Amino acid sequence: MKCAVHAEGKSVDEQIKTTLKRINQEFRHGGGNQQRRNHYREVLKALKNNLKREDASRANENIKQLESEYVDPDSKFMELAESFQVLRDGQILLANGLHPEDGLKAKADKQDKHMLTHQQKVELGLESEKPGEGHGIVSQRAFTAGNNLWTDGIVPYEINTTSLTHERALPVIMDAIKRFNETTCIQFVPHTKTLEQELGHTAWVNFVSSGGCWSYVGKVFSGQSISLGQPGCLWVGIAIHEMGHALGEWHEQSRTDRDHHLNMRWDILGQSTKGDANYGKMDTRNYNPYDYESVMQYGAGSGMEVLQPELKFLTNYGGDLSYYDIKDITDAYRCTDKCVNPPKCQNGGFLNFQCICKCPEGLDGDTCESVINGEVCGGILDIYPGQETTITTPNYPDSYNLDAKCVWLLRAPENLHVRVNVDVFHLPVVDNNKCYHWLEVRYNLVGQTGVRKCGTTAGDVWTTSAWGEQNLMLLIFDSVYGKNHPADKGFSLRANTIHKGCVPLPCVNGVCKECEAGEFRCQCDPGFEGTLCDTMEASAQLDCSFERSSQCFLKNTEEDDFDWIIYSGQTPSDLTGPDGALTGENYIYAEGSSPRTTGQTAILISDINFPAGDYCLRLNYNMFGADVGTLTVSVKDSNGDRELWSLSGNQGSSWRTVNVYILAEGDFKIRIETVRGSNWESDIALDDLKISPGLCEEPKPLDCIASIKGTDYTGNVNTTVGGLTCQRWDSDSPNKHSYHDYDDHENYCRNIRGDENNIWCYTTDPDTRWDFCRVPRCDVEECRRSKNGYDYMGTKKTTEQGLTCKEGTFCTASANSPAPFCYVDDPDTRWDTCIIPKCTTQADECMKTPLGKDYFGTVSTTKSGKTCQAWSKQEPHKHGFWAMNDESNYCRNPDGEPAPWCYTTDSETRYEMCDIPFCQDLACRSSPCENKGVCAEVDGGFKCKCPNGYTGDTCSTRDKTKEDCKRSTNGYEYKGMINTTISNRTCQRWDSDTPHGHNFNNLNAENYCRNPDNEPEPWCYTTDPNKRWEICDIPFCTTPAQECVSSLYGDDYFGTVHQTKNGIPCQNWSELTPHSHSYNTKLKDQDDYCRNPTAPGDKFPWCYTIDPDIRWDFCDIPRC
Repeated sequence: MKCAVHAEGKSVDEQIKTTLKRINQEFRHGGGNQQRRNHYREVLKALKNNLKREDASRANENIKQLESEYVDPDSKFMELAESFQVLRDGQILLANGLHPEDGLKAKADKQDKHMLTHQQKVELGLESEKPGEGHGIVSQRAFTAGNNLWTDGIVPYEINTTSLTHERALPVIMDAIKRFNETTCIQFVPHTKTLEQELGHTAWVNFVSSGGCWSYVGKVFSGQSISLGQPGCLWVGIAIHEMGHALGEWHEQSRTDRDHHLNMRWDILGQSTKGDANYGKMDTRNYNPYDYESVMQYGAGSGMEVLQPELKFLTNYGGDLSYYDIKDITDAYRCTDKCVNPPKCQNGGFLNFQCICKCPEGLDGDTCESVINGEVCGGILDIYPGQETTITTPNYPDSYNLDAKCVWLLRAPENLHVRVNVDVFHLPVVDNNKCYHWLEVRYNLVGQTGVRKCGTTAGDVWTTSAWGEQNLMLLIFDSVYGKNHPADKGFSLRANTIHKGCVPLPCVNGVCKECEAGEFRCQCDPGFEGTLCDTMEASAQLDCSFERSSQCFLKNTEEDDFDWIIYSGQTPSDLTGPDGALTGENYIYAEGSSPRTTGQTAILISDINFPAGDYCLRLNYNMFGADVGTLTVSVKDSNGDRELWSLSGNQGSSWRTVNVYILAEGDFKIRIETVRGSNWESDIALDDLKISPGLCEEPKPLDCIASIKGTDYTGNVNTTVGGLTCQRWDSDSPNKHSYHDYDDHENYCRNIRGDENNIWCYTTDPDTRWDFCRVPRCDVEECRRSKNGYDYMGTKKTTEQGLTCKEGTFCTASANSPAPFCYVDDPDTRWDTCIIPKCTTQADECMKTPLGKDYFGTVSTTKSGKTCQAWSKQEPHKHGFWAMNDESNYCRNPDGEPAPWCYTTDSETRYEMCDIPFCQDLACRSSPCENKGVCAEVDGGFKCKCPNGYTGDTCSTRDKTKEDCKRSTNGYEYKGMINTTISNRTCQRWDSDTPHGHNFNNLNAENYCRNPDNEPEPWCYTTDPNKRWEICDIPFCTTPAQECVSSLYGDDYFGTVHQTKNGIPCQNWSELTPHSHSYNTKLKDQDDYCRNPTAPGDKFPWCYTIDPDIRWDFCDIPRC
């Protein structure tokens, strides 16, 4: 039977609609037979199955897009990716790898210019009224005067196909025309003489390619041009922009109210641009609120700063008419004047040219009075002063449904703002800072795209803006797009109202309190004062720990090239940055990897003013990496910036500390700047910053022992363990002695010669010649590992009853005492026990003290190799060490023997000493391996296993030639030194024909694995006569590729530049259009990045281009 549905070129959704329409027509009056009914039933079943498959395929593709590192700057997905905000620990992270500046819109903004008539120039003050000056080219929203609008909204047009010859020209123009014709009352109609007579004028527009993207503004004259210079201007959004000018629209940034929304940086734009048609402020008719998303808005790059920074991404859109663009045209051209009894649109909706309500996304109904999917989730919520409304994901606190889209419209009385408090927020995040599921928050305009939030946070506050629809907020929850990813916990929010006085939140370090008539006052946090709580109290101490919910006095600024990022764990790039925070979980760092380039800066500035005085800033920093740049601390006051401290270069992988002294005669701010080094190995991190009034104190020497016997001790303890005062070393009274080489040490305990096991002194008591002194070890743990605490050697001096130990003594214990104790200075109590917590860290397999009392490792054999008896056993040897019964059979020293020991399982040998090394004798104990090298003990010393790219005995030398790895799947570029195959066979030299003859004798690669003939992996001929050749196991590089060329021909370049030196985007190597080539297999995994697989035939990285007229070109990549 002939198929009843012609499906060619239609989506499955469209096919289903067509089928249902035919069924309705055929069976409306009882027509059709059972056979036809069965046929349609099968057709619908098949189409629904196809729809399921199509839906599954789309869901998989969505996940791939989200997880991809590269985003096409001209794709629709780019708009989605730019709107993502990942919330983490009070910080907002934006998606990685986005480059809107590479998109066609950004380039077209720079080419945008407009032909103005003499009269228009006069009106703009660009020319005098002197006639005869013709037309001039200048650059140029809102609408021009009414006499420049097109009659009845009809715009006659022609397309100059002699000028517009590119294959994209006609599709782009027709697509743009279709969007105007379908969404507004504007109708672009082919120009004819008959049409001129019907309209009563001869004006029409002529699409041409004539040096850039430009148009006249409004209806001007017959044949006025709209130029779409090819190929750069051939993008639908650009065409719509220029056609908007032809309709009479100026740029959005030229509106009279633009200063509430943009900061125009005339120091960058140039003073001469203040009055021009590009950036000059026009006397515009502002029918609707300012719209960052307008197709007429320039991208907010250099020279324009968005005053709502979270919405900056909207200025990069411009691919279509925005919601308010359509409303602007509808109002300017009075598209609804002929409507009879039109509906009254609510909730930000407006009446369109078809006399029906056009609603913001997510709203529905004849008057926009409801939300989509309202029967499942979401709704319109009216919020009144003094009340709170809770909003949660479906099923909360259980996991929400996948494939859910919920819309909430929060509506407050006029003149009040909507405020949302975040109690719980958990939505899943992609590793590259995109969102699998999100909550879109439209806090500015309900018809304008909002920020899409995911991640984990609590305590955030979202408030409607002062310049949009302040009493409306639209929330859109979406788990549809990324439905193939598991759900997270969801969210719970509280919505209430707030007066305009507290919008935007004015209190820098405090809580805004509403007063009468929209006024406010700030209730300052401790340590702050001032009207806005932006000044530090003279005696306050502030810190930045970067932990969740903590406050920090430093903030990112717009004065730099990129932001500092709060992070936890190891930084993403190997061989640079810390392994984790100094303390807690989080720290802040400046990422040095691509797209960062040499010399770019990231700056933190204090958000408060510090009053004049002396201060000490304590800074913990990590500057690890071969190419680390510079970290600088300065103060910013009325006299400008004054540098206080600066450091450059690799400082090793450990955290380091510096105290920076600040002397200020007036109010000041703190400024911390990092300058990115010469390559990606240049991460710089900060943690636990603290600023306090007063001078910086030099750190005092610790009064503790670091060496085994205390030979290093130079502290000031001068009493013995028995509480006796030490005799001066330069005195022989009451005890004569031969230690006058200690004479300069007054009467302090010493053991410089190391002839005793601990520090000691002669005493002033004639009856006690000398005694040991009690000084804690520098690495002491304030905890116990044994049941009764016999091992405790800490400094606690307070007992269980709160009594203080006698002068010069600490809590201690013996093998058989019930717990640590000390004698106290109390007439009613001779001694008291101390409460010492159990240690939670893993014990060392070495001993730090001379007798090894501190040893709690797992050695369970004696020096002679005998097995230790379990302490809990009384066979074969009875003993009285009851406190040891939880120590298994490990060597211990509870009773002051010369070394750790144990009872043995040999009935003939009661006990024996164990062979436990001193920690300081272990070569790896001092962490000799630099740059994250791994230390291993070997006979007589240590050996460092260095990470890729480092060499030397201690991994101290950076050698990028040692990165023995590949960056492509087939390793075509591999030039390392691996010379064994996957079965561990040794490679034959390439210049030898023994045992295997071959044709690659001129490869000049000794016997290293190579891939000269495009095999799936690098390979070599083997020295095994029975195995001619075999592939090699070459690991992938784990470090990011350099964003510069280091070899002569750039064949080592594996960075991410993907456009030619003239700015033409590269064709993907795996694709064969518009240019066919033979590298689609060899370079199939290299995306569209510039490469040089033909070196030395080609002298620099290159690529095929997406321009059909330009096959290939070199790329503009700096040399390292």
